Amino acid sequence: MPLTVIVACCLLLAGCTGGIGVFEDDADDTAVDVDAIEANADTVESYHVEVERTLRSGMVNETTTIDGPVDVTDRQAHLTMTTETHVGADPRTTETEQYVLADERYTTDGDEFDRTDDGNWEETHRLASATDSLENASFEPIRTETVDGVETTMYELNVSDEHESELAGIDDSGHVGTTLEEFVAYVLVDTETDTLYGTDVRMQVSQGGEPAVVTVETTFTDYDGVEVSVPDELSSDDE
Repeated sequence: MPLTVIVACCLLLAGCTGGIGVFEDDADDTAVDVDAIEANADTVESYHVEVERTLRSGMVNETTTIDGPVDVTDRQAHLTMTTETHVGADPRTTETEQYVLADERYTTDGDEFDRTDDGNWEETHRLASATDSLENASFEPIRTETVDGVETTMYELNVSDEHESELAGIDDSGHVGTTLEEFVAYVLVDTETDTLYGTDVRMQVSQGGEPAVVTVETTFTDYDGVEVSVPDELSSDDE
């Protein structure tokens, strides 16, 4: 079996690296209450988000992390984005810091902040989009996993083909079509408190005949326990 196929199969399986508790068949299977999870998320004032996105293809290997606090009440976020790209034998790492104030984005790589109006609060508030993805889905319990000191249950998310494409972010707007070959999604839920602690989306895609494996792991922690401190220079710009 080609190495790329082996890697793809491994990445598409949650917990390929092991070390996390296996879900017991005789354990109490509390159904996922999507309405309660959405209602709970609507009351959240702030949280910490961590996203890790990986791209593995024959041409490039890339890992991007996004990390920082999100203030839902004031619609603000302070995020650090780090991208490590391997093309051939020359790895490259870039890091940017950004503040999102509603739909305005301020970005810096260490010098002055650049202000743009391309910020999208709906994209920044990942908890809201994650809970929306649970609509019309069925859930298969996989295992238990501790997140932020809380024992959660990992569920495989079963959705329609159309919903899969939406979650994968695939549309027909590009000049070169992207085909979704394989797709699997997991969620981490504390069913006792109806709290979503994470999502894990893994897919194999093909664009222009070139295969690639993409994974996106998102973790939500520190509910109502973080603040966003905006620099004075940005606060004055926003006034």
